[in-house]
Amino acid sequence: MLRNLFRRRLRTALTVLGVAVGILAFTVMGGMAEKFNRIIQGGEAYFLNRIAIRSTGGLVRLNLLFPNDIAIVRGTPGVKAVETHIMLPLDETAGFELAPRFLVGIETDQFHQLQQWAPPAATLHLKAGRWWAPKERGVAVLGAAIARKMRLDVGDTLRARDGRFRVVGVLKETLSLPDGWAIVDQADVRELMFEGSTMLKSLGLNEFYTNAYAVVDPAQGEAVTTEMALRLRKGFLLHSPQQLITAARQASTLLNTAILGAGAVAVLVGALAVINTMFVAVGERTREIGIKKAIGAKRLDILREFLIESTVIGLLGGALGIAMGAGLITLINGWTAGQGTPVFLLTPRLVTGAMAFAVLLGVTAGVIPAFRAASVDPVRALREM
Repeated sequence: MLRNLFRRRLRTALTVLGVAVGILAFTVMGGMAEKFNRIIQGGEAYFLNRIAIRSTGGLVRLNLLFPNDIAIVRGTPGVKAVETHIMLPLDETAGFELAPRFLVGIETDQFHQLQQWAPPAATLHLKAGRWWAPKERGVAVLGAAIARKMRLDVGDTLRARDGRFRVVGVLKETLSLPDGWAIVDQADVRELMFEGSTMLKSLGLNEFYTNAYAVVDPAQGEAVTTEMALRLRKGFLLHSPQQLITAARQASTLLNTAILGAGAVAVLVGALAVINTMFVAVGERTREIGIKKAIGAKRLDILREFLIESTVIGLLGGALGIAMGAGLITLINGWTAGQGTPVFLLTPRLVTGAMAFAVLLGVTAGVIPAFRAASVDPVRALREM
C-alpha cells in the first residue's frame, strides 16, 4: 500500500520536508511558549499567598518603604508574616539582558521562617554549598542562571557594583525569577545603595526597603489587600494574590496566542503541501483506482489507502520536524545559557503535541483527496485507459 509513496520519491520527500518545516516552527515556537509558561507558573506559585507592596511616593520617599510602613503592613489583620527586599540591578552599567540579574537583599535571619510559608513550587533549594548564617555579611547564595552566566561556584567571589561577596551556595534551577538573583544579607545591599546615593546620604535615611510582600491566606487576599490599602493610605501600590495571578495568566494567554499563532502559519504551509501531493496522486492513479474498484475494491478501501498515505507523510514530517526543532533548540539554548538562561524548554508534552499535530495535519489534509479518490467512477476511469 505504501509503495505508492515511493513511486515519486522526490515529490514525497519534498512534501515530507514541507510538513517538517511546519512542525519545526511549531516545536520551536512551542518551546518558547513552554519556557514562558514555566516562568509564569513559578510567579503564580510565589504570589499565591503574597500581597506585593511598593511605594509610589516619588522624590519625597524615593519610592522606598520604611520601618513604619512595614509596621502598618505587619499590623494589618490577616497578615501572617512580612518579607522585605532591597533589589538592585547587579551591574548598574548593564544594558538589556535576556535574563536580568539582580542583587537581592533579604533578612537572612528570617529566611528559613519565611520559606515555611512558601508554596512547595516556590520553595528554594540548594544545589551546592550552604545557606548564610543569620545576618552573615559579605556572602551570597546565587540563582542557577546567574551562577552559570558568571561562571561562579561555591568559594568564588561575586563582584556586584562596588561590593564583593564570597559565594557560599548555589540554588537548584527553578526556571523562574530567582534563577537570576544573587541573594545577600539586606544590610549589605542597603550599604551599597546608601553609598551610591547622594540623596539618601543628604536625607540621612539608613533603613529602607525597595519592596515588601505580606504573607496571607489566599482566600482572604482581596479583603486583606483592601484593609491594608486603607491603613497605608496614599502613595502605595498594592497587588493582591488574585490580581497578580490574573495578570500572569493573561500574559501567558497572550504570549501563547502570539507564539503558537506564528507556528500555526508555518504548519498551514505544510498542510497545503500534503493536499497538493495527494490531489496530484489521485489524478495520476485514476486508472489504477478504476481497476481496483472493478475487481471488487470498495469506497472504504480506496479511502483508507489514501488516508494511510497522507498519515504516513504526516508521521514522517512530524518526526523529522521534531528532530530538527530539538536540534535547533539545543543549539540556541547552548548559546543563550551563556547569557544566563535557556530561551526554550522542550517538554514531553510539547513533543507529544507536535507529533499528534503532525499526524492530525496529515489525516486532515488527506481527507478531501481521499474522498475524491473514493468517488472515482470505475467505468469512466477504465474508458480513459
